[in-house]
Amino acid sequence: MHAELLKELGASAFVGYDRATATSGVTALIKDGQRVDELAEGDEGEVVLGITPFYAEMGGEVGDTGTLEGADEGSQLHIEVLDTKAPEKGLVCHQVKVVRGSVRVGDTVRAVIDERRRARIARNHTATHILHAALRQVLGDHVKQAGSYVGPDRLRFDFTHFEGVTSEQIKQVEDVANDVVMQAIAMNIYETSLDEAREAGVTALFGEKYGDTVRVVEAGDFSAELCGGCHVANTAEIGFIKIVSESSVGANLRRIEAVTSFDALAYMNREEDELKRAAGVLKTTPFEVADRCAANAATIKEFEAERKRAKQAEAEGSMADYLKNMVDVGYPLVVARIDGLDTGALRNAWDIIRGHMDKPGACVLGTVNNDKPVIMAAGTDEAVAAGFNAGAVIKAIAGNIKGGGGGKPTMAQAGGKDASGMDAALAAAREMLGA
Repeated sequence: MHAELLKELGASAFVGYDRATATSGVTALIKDGQRVDELAEGDEGEVVLGITPFYAEMGGEVGDTGTLEGADEGSQLHIEVLDTKAPEKGLVCHQVKVVRGSVRVGDTVRAVIDERRRARIARNHTATHILHAALRQVLGDHVKQAGSYVGPDRLRFDFTHFEGVTSEQIKQVEDVANDVVMQAIAMNIYETSLDEAREAGVTALFGEKYGDTVRVVEAGDFSAELCGGCHVANTAEIGFIKIVSESSVGANLRRIEAVTSFDALAYMNREEDELKRAAGVLKTTPFEVADRCAANAATIKEFEAERKRAKQAEAEGSMADYLKNMVDVGYPLVVARIDGLDTGALRNAWDIIRGHMDKPGACVLGTVNNDKPVIMAAGTDEAVAAGFNAGAVIKAIAGNIKGGGGGKPTMAQAGGKDASGMDAALAAAREMLGA
């Protein structure tokens, strides 16, 4: 349908580069995918105008929003433009909701874009060009644009690069880009032939289709790209550029996200607020937060090491009680229940027991931790040679805790569902091993 509309009506005349408003006749209306003669109050649909200041989503830049008002004096018509798209190149479709009144094909309306939103989009679009050139300057000429998103609140820029970008390189890119912004360079935007643009070295996007006549967007001698989007008149309008993230999005493909102007200021203010909050918690100044955190981290590490030593000493002391129950079955054997241990602590208990044995032996240890029973059997190579088999032991006794598991002759483990069967499982192990 859109292709038929374009053939019938011709391309919409876009005047939005220089104007925020335009008066135009309504050439077509669409509702629920069908052409209609009227959109009534409350309806949502599409409006096609002969002349429009609304930029349709293209080249990564989002579409404009705004309003359509009745052009006649006293008209009550009020239509919200929610988005602007070009389903066919040259055909601008305004996605709308009729808030008040009704609109018919042939009516004349006054189209008004949201200028503040457009200005934010334009700042971000020009910033994208500047960042592209800055990335090439810092990382190398191999950097090529591989996709972008330009909205009112942020920009996203994908580019080819064979490795991660370091924090120092990000800082260099920001410094280069913001130096261009602060130079207050007047933008030079003009149309020329594609051949002349290529001869002048203007950057063209890979995979993009261009006509014989192209639009060039220049920021002094710093950057020059073919682009049909909306841009500032002077780089100083951008305010400043802040890169907020850098990441990988594919093989040899990186992505940066950035904010400009009011959004960059808001981002920096949020960071400052967080830094002040952290300084308050640490009872220091914002400029000393890093040093205080490093000192606290060192203290915590020392406390953790001390706690680990104390816990090890406590564990070794408590193991003495279990070692009293050690029996000789051809090799030293300890069968014990030590509740409250996790898997790692259970293995650590075996290490302690083994270290206190007069000669290489084995153990069967059970624990109930948060109502979850676990049994571990472990033995030295010497104990295995003497007949001990951890895997066979676990397989024989795991049913008592309604569990299952297995392992090697030197180490095996089973988790279960019935903690009440732990004592029976350990008793079965003693009987099996002749303890």
